[in-house]
Amino acid sequence: FFFQAEDGIRDVERSRGLGDVDKRQVIFLEGELGAGKTTFTKGILKGFNYKELVKSPTYNIVEIHETDKYRVFHFDLYRISEPIELEEIGIEEYLKELKSVSIFEWPNNGKGTLPSADFNVQISYKDNGKDDRRELLIS
Repeated sequence: FFFQAEDGIRDVERSRGLGDVDKRQVIFLEGELGAGKTTFTKGILKGFNYKELVKSPTYNIVEIHETDKYRVFHFDLYRISEPIELEEIGIEEYLKELKSVSIFEWPNNGKGTLPSADFNVQISYKDNGKDDRRELLIS
């Protein structure tokens, strides 16, 4: 399971999630406000042939997207300040789901509660934000 991206955050929307997910996958997205974490998530979902609207889950904390083969849970933990808040939204139930991808924006806010990530994606502005370009580091 990997992602292919061209240069620039707008091109990430054309990213494709390749391969089969036959287990739970956890992805951490890190970067400044506006760096493109939700845009990257849109690219992942587009790779799964998801055609519905994808919006930031900032106020809902989680958005659930059903694809042909997988359930994708998109979390935004920006407003989370205590681990109990994750328990209250039922984080354990989401993470138990087979054939799922859980994507976490601001994963440090869930530190100690979240499992280890299968993929860590660091998104940063390239050339101090000139030309709206980003640099991605995927590990």
